[in-house]
Amino acid sequence: LCSLCGIALIVIGAVSLVKLDEIREISDEYNIIAPSVLLIVFGSVVFIIAFFGCCGAIRESYCMTSTYSFFLILLVIAQIVIAVLVFVFIGDVKIAIQKGFERIFNERDNKLNADLVDTIQSSLECCGKSSFLDWGINFPQSCCSSGGTAPVCVPYTQGCVSRLSEFLESAGNVVAWVSIGVAVVELLGLISACCLANAIRNSERRYS
Repeated sequence: LCSLCGIALIVIGAVSLVKLDEIREISDEYNIIAPSVLLIVFGSVVFIIAFFGCCGAIRESYCMTSTYSFFLILLVIAQIVIAVLVFVFIGDVKIAIQKGFERIFNERDNKLNADLVDTIQSSLECCGKSSFLDWGINFPQSCCSSGGTAPVCVPYTQGCVSRLSEFLESAGNVVAWVSIGVAVVELLGLISACCLANAIRNSERRYS
């Protein structure tokens, strides 16, 4: 079960990393991909430790089972800390990203900023800061929600500032709640491992 949790952490971390990487350049104030990277790292560690725990259970090794329990404790604590940090800082991150987008939108004469705005608008299906009206009558192709060539097309009606806020809120909740959910499963695994380690130790004492 812990192995499956490890795989789930890796997959969710990788998916969120790909999505968040598209907007990471908006603001340098926060490293928004850090939680996703940590999920991938923790998922890999959980998978390896779960394999170690299985070996300990099969071999009925008190040492291996106890070591497995110790590392599970560390992982549970680390994942809960990540979830708490995400919940605490998500508001500040949203404000920083929103301000960052407003800045690069206002400085879109710079080609790098213009390309980043286009990427965000296409990826998040939004247009302008508050709406497509921020572009006037000459909005770019990345604002088009249907077929056609800008400006002769139907633009996205939602602005990117509010869309970024929704996206970050959703991504943050996924990362935080998945971390908590996996931590709960690991806690159950920890209890089972401790019981098994105690049973192995008692068995060794009886036969020694």
